[in-house]
Amino acid sequence: MGYKCIIKQGNLLNEENATFVVNASNTKLLLGSGVSMAFLRHCGRRLQEEMLQSLIKIGEALEQGDVVATSSGDALNFRYALHAAIMNYNSDVKRKDKAPTLDVIQRSLENIESYLEWYVNKKNSETMKLVLPLMGCGVGGLNKQDVAKLYHSFFKREVSFKCEVVIYGYTQDDYMLIKENMSCLSS
Repeated sequence: MGYKCIIKQGNLLNEENATFVVNASNTKLLLGSGVSMAFLRHCGRRLQEEMLQSLIKIGEALEQGDVVATSSGDALNFRYALHAAIMNYNSDVKRKDKAPTLDVIQRSLENIESYLEWYVNKKNSETMKLVLPLMGCGVGGLNKQDVAKLYHSFFKREVSFKCEVVIYGYTQDDYMLIKENMSCLSS
């Protein structure tokens, strides 16, 4: 068993019947720009309120790579949002240290996978769909090809469950870059 990867071009929030959609967020879980702003527009203010309540329940600052699950807010096309803390917005961090590294993306993928395992065990489901962007490549400034290669390495592994993974490139160029770097996985 394992991951079945599909590469698409466009807005990941338009994907239908998804179990999880990943929001490349920040350690304060603020919906402000890029993919996070798209989440605010698509899912409504209720999602931002739920995210902030989740942060209060956690009771401590998030670290880069942490992932927090919430509902999908007002969105009807997916069940859960997974908010990956990609950018470090904690107050003690200097400007240059706010950006992610590939290690942060790797840790985020591992934490996302923990939610997938939870879902399989808790919901007794055989299938699920995960939708995600190239995390850290917008405001975070990571090299898209490096992140696509990391995704390739991560999603080619065997796991104990089945999951369709839909990776979105927003532009045609992003789509082609992802497709080239993940060609042996895509269908």
